[in-house]
Amino acid sequence: MGTLLQERGLRAGETPEDWNVERPDDIAAIHRAYVEAGAQVIYTNTFGANRLKYHGKYDLEKVIRGGLDIANKVKVRGEGEQRKIKIALDLGPTGKLLKPAGDLSFDDAVAAFAETIGVALGSNRVGTGSNNPKDTIDPKDTIDPKDTI
Repeated sequence: MGTLLQERGLRAGETPEDWNVERPDDIAAIHRAYVEAGAQVIYTNTFGANRLKYHGKYDLEKVIRGGLDIANKVKVRGEGEQRKIKIALDLGPTGKLLKPAGDLSFDDAVAAFAETIGVALGSNRVGTGSNNPKDTIDPKDTIDPKDTI
């Protein structure tokens, strides 16, 4: 994802996850390219989306939900339905070292990842695939464990 974002204009020091809000069409185009190339899994643009790593312009929940919404919309539009495309929440590192080599406790690391995963699984509007903001779908219907890594 990162290299393709750079090809589309991501500048050094810019936060890739902000593109989930600012440039969702570019993220969707990257997902579509992967599907067209035969990918069976779409990884969300959420590699750095945890409270210890992400220091972008937007609320962390908005960035995570945006990444999931974009991937689900690509899947729902039909590009991947026949091949059962799966959506994977991309979880990258915290950018910190665990104790004793660093100052991050194991419990704080677990809490940061649990928060990111909780946003993904607890959103009541993740991946609706609808242009109608009044349409909401239970996340269990859109992030089915059988379709998620």
